[in-house]
Amino acid sequence: MAAPDHLGVRAVPRPAAAAGRIRGPALGPHARPGRAGEVRAPAHTVRRGARQIARDTRECYKLGLVLRGSCVLRQNGRRAEAGVGDVVFYDLTRPVDISFDAHRIFTVVIPHGAVPLPQERLAAFGGTLLGGAGRTGRLVSSFLAALAESGAEDAPEDGAGNGGAADDEPYAHHLGGAIVELVTGAAGEWLGAPPAPSPEGAETLRAIQEWIEGRLHDPALCPASIAAAHHISVRQLYRVFQPAGTTVARYVRARRLENCRRELGDPFLGAQRIGAIAGRWGLPDAAAFSRAFRAAYGQTPTAYRARAAGVQHGTRP
Repeated sequence: MAAPDHLGVRAVPRPAAAAGRIRGPALGPHARPGRAGEVRAPAHTVRRGARQIARDTRECYKLGLVLRGSCVLRQNGRRAEAGVGDVVFYDLTRPVDISFDAHRIFTVVIPHGAVPLPQERLAAFGGTLLGGAGRTGRLVSSFLAALAESGAEDAPEDGAGNGGAADDEPYAHHLGGAIVELVTGAAGEWLGAPPAPSPEGAETLRAIQEWIEGRLHDPALCPASIAAAHHISVRQLYRVFQPAGTTVARYVRARRLENCRRELGDPFLGAQRIGAIAGRWGLPDAAAFSRAFRAAYGQTPTAYRARAAGVQHGTRP
């Protein structure tokens, strides 16, 4: 039998390999991160190349805490050897090659949009051992170890070998948020802080961001209209946003999606159509909105709303 595809990659079993086991909870409806899982499997190799990446629409980072065994991760021309207690970090949108011994690993998926760091800079972080990325990286390892231990105690397996983990725990999204904060800190520590903006530039950025917040509902809001309203060129506008580690277009999209996400999780707005919520925040194209939401949060708007409703009512979605 083939080794499990637990890492979003094509698994290539070594001789005499048996099937592995995967189980794990969702860490709340906010998709920060989306899912955690414990994997037990024999020795095998997994590869994610251009073909697998083209078929997979997920735009996510992945963490793996080694609880037993070891692995060798290759990404970005970097080679990282991980043993017990180490946390590997890699990007699902970039080629990766991982060779495992018989192992037990606790994994977490984090959508790109959940990490408030420039994706271009964070892409260079793939193939790194988080535990070796400074003080915050060691905190990531300790936190995941505690979470894995808690899951093993609280999530007995069902008859199919799946975890009965608490998808319905109302505080689960706080755990997901804590992981994202720790990963952001560890990555920021490793990458180094971007150049700080001048006081004048920081004030201009804040003023433009506040102006944008009041106009997110306008579908015509775009870099050109924003620049014109502030009597600067589009090139100057992009320079204003550069110290923030993003572009103005990405900032507008992220703020719109975050407002949509908030309202989709609001039980008092449960009767409103998803299209109406998206349109209210300047995203009238339903198909484009669904793709952007899934890229940012790791699930469709419909799935997100269903999971949020299940958590709020204390039931499994």
